[in-house]
Amino acid sequence: EFLTTQWKCSEYTKWFWESDEKYCDLKYTAPPNLFFVNGLTNNLGRLTIKLAEFLAPHGWQLLLCNGGSMSPNPRDDPNRILREQQVKFTRAPPEKAAAPLLLIELRTIPTSDDPPQWDGVIEICGPDTNGVHGQLHGFITKYMNGSLPQFAPGNCDLFYVCNKFRLKPGSLGEDGRWGGYMNGESNLGKWTMRICDFMVDHLGEWDLIVCNSDNLSRSFRHGSGDNKYYNSVAAREMQMVFRHRAGGRGVFMSSSNVKPLGRPPLQPPPYWKDKGCINGEVGQKLIPGTADELAWMQEILDNTFKNKVTRDRKDGQPLADRFVAVQCIRSEHPELWDRYAERRKVVSESCRSGESNFVVPKTMTASHSLAQRCTHASVGNPANQAYLLHGTNPTSAVAILSNSFTVDFAGKSAGTMFGPGIYLAESSTKADEYARDDAGGEYDGLYAVLVCKALLGRSYVTEQPGDFRDPVLKGEFDHVLGDREKAVGTFREFIFFHDASIYPEYAVFYRREKDGRIMPRPDRETAPPVMEMAEE
Repeated sequence: EFLTTQWKCSEYTKWFWESDEKYCDLKYTAPPNLFFVNGLTNNLGRLTIKLAEFLAPHGWQLLLCNGGSMSPNPRDDPNRILREQQVKFTRAPPEKAAAPLLLIELRTIPTSDDPPQWDGVIEICGPDTNGVHGQLHGFITKYMNGSLPQFAPGNCDLFYVCNKFRLKPGSLGEDGRWGGYMNGESNLGKWTMRICDFMVDHLGEWDLIVCNSDNLSRSFRHGSGDNKYYNSVAAREMQMVFRHRAGGRGVFMSSSNVKPLGRPPLQPPPYWKDKGCINGEVGQKLIPGTADELAWMQEILDNTFKNKVTRDRKDGQPLADRFVAVQCIRSEHPELWDRYAERRKVVSESCRSGESNFVVPKTMTASHSLAQRCTHASVGNPANQAYLLHGTNPTSAVAILSNSFTVDFAGKSAGTMFGPGIYLAESSTKADEYARDDAGGEYDGLYAVLVCKALLGRSYVTEQPGDFRDPVLKGEFDHVLGDREKAVGTFREFIFFHDASIYPEYAVFYRREKDGRIMPRPDRETAPPVMEMAEE
């Protein structure tokens, strides 16, 4: 109905010689005036927003979109470009699907091949929710040297020209006729991140849901007749879609308002990056994990996995055969690190004063590069530092990075088999037993595990349940090792009774997979169908 009445489309009729084979369920022919194309600009972004606005009240939410292009006759008519947009929707409560969208596209439009030159344009489609048009106008004009031209093409709600987009040749001596010009790097990725930071962190009420790019070219004719040829110049495009978040919320990378330590913490790690944290002038900084760090997290998840289920896995779901790390963040927290470093001195001294047959958890052999961060080049690892795991949900994981664990509240969610302490695991499978996703939230389908530095020191080893905190609190040992692996073939758990013995350093967000496919959320975590929600 929408396509035929509002967009004036008609059901597709195949031409005489066309095959009867179908590639889709429904197909329509669009009227000539539906699509706007002017050189490299087009109105597919605006149409995407219009389609999403129509489907939202019917319980369909925009999930993904991706633009593409092709040149059907590159030899004789290279500037004839066909555009396409693929849009995917998913079921959602109408009130959630109705959240306003904003689409922002960045483009470079070649204007000359001798020398290669181009214009930068920014196109914005979507309603002016909470004055976002004016806020973006200020950002674009101030930081991107953007301006509104006297005559805009009319394919979007706001159209800017700017001179901040840069392109590089792919190699010295590019041949514009055979290989094209400016086929190297561009800085559109940099400006994409600047815009995301502004929308998500600065404005604080928008989430990025789609980001995709396209590469094409514009050709310039030289000569005529048999001597005719074309030089091409690369054109870059980036498309972003943001969804409004009413009332705002703490964003994925935001930490709580942590009070600065006021002095440099004791012996901060050499890999800390933020000078404010190193000097104790900043309360906390959450650092996006590097590619290497994410690889180390995957090594931990893979190499400590064990195909074993215990009674603590209460979600009724089959055990995944792999946990796939999607993202990780590292916390630089001067106050928490300072108390950890002070406690490390105490544990180191106690270990030197007596015999110490250190227990080494499996995490320390799972990732060699990560394990090296527990050993000092000159003094070694006298406190028996190690990385251990704690399963939780994404929201709680970020909160724990800011506030750490508290022994007073330990064991509230999962029992206290070996005493009321802080329970950490050496196996990703054991940690996953306590992991949850933020059902229905922004991190839907992602689970979380904290990768913590812990001061193991001397281990009080037991195979039987009981309250064993006294030997640790009296200073005879530094933690309890509940060895249920030896007793019944399950897992070893490490229990701590001093808050300062643990420094939560990484939050890892992962998905569960089985046989190479993402596992569905357990039934108890699945929201009721849209119709049931509406009836309530």
